[in-house]
Amino acid sequence: MNLKNATQLAIIGVSVQLFLAFLYFFNTIRWIEIYEIYEYLSFFHIIGTALLLPFFIILFKSQK
Repeated sequence: MNLKNATQLAIIGVSVQLFLAFLYFFNTIRWIEIYEIYEYLSFFHIIGTALLLPFFIILFKSQK
């Protein structure tokens, strides 16, 4: 995997993380009710974090 592909994955991962942050925020201020899918949000949080990892690994390897 090259740096360009890893960057694209990282952009998707950050987008997922940002979307989840908005969901948590809107749930906190009671704008939306997401109690039905609340247990699945941690799974999507793990997916978003996992998409960030290849970017940092490739970036570290390219600096050596």
